[in-house]
Amino acid sequence: MSFTFRLLFFCCFLFSGQIQAQFKFSGQTNKSFINSKAYLFAIEDYKKSDLFLTNYILQESLIDSLGHFNFSGDFLSNQNKIYKIHIDQCNNDISNYQHLLNNCSASNSITFIANNQDSIYLPLNNGNQMFCSLEYTRTENIAIQKIDSIQEILLFDLHHTKSDTQRNIIFNTYFKKLQAYGKTFNDPLIELYVYQLYSNRKSVSRTYYLKDLKKSNYYTNLLDKLKEQYPNSEYAAQYQSDLYRDYPEYAFKRNNIVILILVILLSISLYINIIFYRKKSKKNTTIDYKKILSPQELKVFELMYKGNTNKEIAEKLFVSLSTVKSHINAIYTKLSISSRKEIEQFITS
Repeated sequence: MSFTFRLLFFCCFLFSGQIQAQFKFSGQTNKSFINSKAYLFAIEDYKKSDLFLTNYILQESLIDSLGHFNFSGDFLSNQNKIYKIHIDQCNNDISNYQHLLNNCSASNSITFIANNQDSIYLPLNNGNQMFCSLEYTRTENIAIQKIDSIQEILLFDLHHTKSDTQRNIIFNTYFKKLQAYGKTFNDPLIELYVYQLYSNRKSVSRTYYLKDLKKSNYYTNLLDKLKEQYPNSEYAAQYQSDLYRDYPEYAFKRNNIVILILVILLSISLYINIIFYRKKSKKNTTIDYKKILSPQELKVFELMYKGNTNKEIAEKLFVSLSTVKSHINAIYTKLSISSRKEIEQFITS
């Protein structure tokens, strides 16, 4: 293979890798938005996905004469995250008070889940409607749109109910249906989006959610999944804060579980240490010190047992202090002990 061909192959491989590593979100609007701007937002706070917050803007795109806009690059997270594309007719001034109040005369937006490798296209459909027929990389990209559709069915059915009994049945059916559908994606971020739909203060299902929060383990499991899969994001901390706010006893209950687990682990550790100590003590007491110690070591051992100091032992045996210390070290090694306190077990056994 020639050097030129190798270089060409390497460049093609490198270029191909760059394309795969880039995101691309593009689409088309109707004529009323031509020459306006489209904005790509990163939703850091899932409760504020409907607001126009300038510090969340990642990229701007001018909508051309055919209504096309495009966002692309290589700077998004490699993990899934919540994003939003927003277009409006507020004179492209993002500091305009109408933007801040989310009060543009004509606007449209779409929220979705994606990462740095995804490509999403939002074409106009035959009815000249925007953001209705997404072309996407992964099913996670359209999860929010499907969830919103289920939510719309819920609201439609509620509108036609005439009794509290019917409403409770509808809540129970769709509430669990939304949770179950969120689980099918195996991504807690999608479940988090579902959660904010039925738990926010404006939601008609909030009362039902508050009751369910006190008896269901679903919310604890979701928190654990968020912490495990998205440890570096703010989503888990925000969600935990919401749970503590909506159900203050939840924090106490969860902390008690943690304390209980720690107590159990500590008890197990203590039990193992007691068993180990007993085995060690039993092992030591089976040693016949009279058989393994030399005559001189035996004399030193017995004087130690009687409470004599090293100096007193040296005087009684007419040996030097260093000799006594050498005998004591030998005694400790042969009997597998480390202090005078352990001598008594050999004498009393």
